[in-house]
Amino acid sequence: MLIDIHRISGKGLLLDDRVELDPNYLIEDGSFFLEGIDYNVVFKRDGSRVKSKGRLHTSVSLQCVDCLENFDLKIDSKFDIILFPVDEIEINSISLNPDDMEYIFYEGDKIDLSKILMEQVNLFIPFNPVCSPGCRGICPNCGVNLNYGKCKCEHPLNEMNFFFSKLKR
Repeated sequence: MLIDIHRISGKGLLLDDRVELDPNYLIEDGSFFLEGIDYNVVFKRDGSRVKSKGRLHTSVSLQCVDCLENFDLKIDSKFDIILFPVDEIEINSISLNPDDMEYIFYEGDKIDLSKILMEQVNLFIPFNPVCSPGCRGICPNCGVNLNYGKCKCEHPLNEMNFFFSKLKR
């Protein structure tokens, strides 16, 4: 979804819609959208800069890093960003300087709204997604999900005992 910056008047441009985005761009492997992304965004021009303020709502399915079960994560995110034209980057070297890394850029006269929305969704997803704070994980010995009951191992090992038994040998 490309937004032409010339459509953004002095009063701004309001977009309020629902969009389906490609789940392959989600940061977590195996995750997918459970619904489309509902969003409302206001764009305002400030010279060559474009201020974008908005909110999005969606839901994604993630895999818990402890028990490997899928769970739903509801995302309700607000954002307030400033976009700069890529022309404002000084082309003195092939890398960005630390100041440039704080900015979000647009190329030409177009802003890709789908990239902004996908970035906001990915920023909301935790680094190590866990289905619940009390998730007990899986037994390292037999692989049983400990959230549903106890494992039937003769000598249940927690991870620390497993590592220490290897060190004792």
